[in-house]
Amino acid sequence: MSSKRSISPISPSAAKAAVAQERSSRPAYSLSMQGLYLQLDGQDILTDMTLQLPPGITALIGPSGAGKSSLLRCMNRLHEHWTGDIDICGISIRDMDADTLRRQAGLIGQKPAVFPCSIRENVIFGLPRQQRNSVSDAAIHKTLTQAALWQEASDRLHADARTLSIGQQQRLFLARALILNPSFLMLDEPTSALDPRSRDIIERSLKKIGRHIPLLWVTHDLEQAKRISEHVIFICDGKLIEQADADSFFARPAAIESREFLRWNVCDCD
Repeated sequence: MSSKRSISPISPSAAKAAVAQERSSRPAYSLSMQGLYLQLDGQDILTDMTLQLPPGITALIGPSGAGKSSLLRCMNRLHEHWTGDIDICGISIRDMDADTLRRQAGLIGQKPAVFPCSIRENVIFGLPRQQRNSVSDAAIHKTLTQAALWQEASDRLHADARTLSIGQQQRLFLARALILNPSFLMLDEPTSALDPRSRDIIERSLKKIGRHIPLLWVTHDLEQAKRISEHVIFICDGKLIEQADADSFFARPAAIESREFLRWNVCDCD
């Protein structure tokens, strides 16, 4: 006579312990900055920006013109004329050549950059030329799976990448960054131009990726920030106003500017 083994449900405390264990196994923060200051055309854009990027997904929020995109551009030296310190894994980005830095700090923008070549060639485009011919099929499979594109592209890897939909192209853009094995990813409104289905696919994919490397995600969508983030950095008028874990920030923001922004989506940080 066969017996059916019952499976006990996981208790809330055990679930929390599992999440805590998974988070504790993540690498320590990969990026820190101290006293970052940026001025463009005589105008202060970033002032005394000091922070560390923790493991997991961090939402970078703030009103338009707060300096969010400028901060990302400093972090991979698309802006060069800043002062202060930015370190990746303890190494100043001033001591890295630009190609090495941009492999370490992947940047995904609003619009996917797709080259007029095959899907496979687009994935490996950012690798050093001498490495491209030695990339294995397994590496392509892994990277496209991480980017949630394998099932849709596996049978047409040699097709022109421009035949992909916009949502698929954005995931291809993500795959091109991932195959470089970056220390962290920066995401500048990566889903703002996508339909809800494509947005949801990318959010799910990036939440999985965020278990392994830190992500800094710029978004104007506060509901998205609540969905995807474990941590929040709120900046306004080029200044760091508040950095906190996401649950605390959205439930009990410490700064009055944060409370104003969450309530009215505007703030007065002068």
